[in-house]
Amino acid sequence: MYEYMKQENITLNRVATLSDITASTLNNIVNRGSAPRIDTIRKICNGLNISVHDFFDFPPYNEVEK
Repeated sequence: MYEYMKQENITLNRVATLSDITASTLNNIVNRGSAPRIDTIRKICNGLNISVHDFFDFPPYNEVEK
């Protein structure tokens, strides 16, 4: 999430506002590693105008350990 935020020059509070979730909820997900519910992930994706697939398409994590 931070990588995307840096790339788009957008703050955590702005993402929360666009996603219609509280900043504290997003903060808990990003900084404390709380597991978000699927509806929260969808809200974040809608707010950022990206698909859920794009949200999880992060090259460093796409490689499967061999």
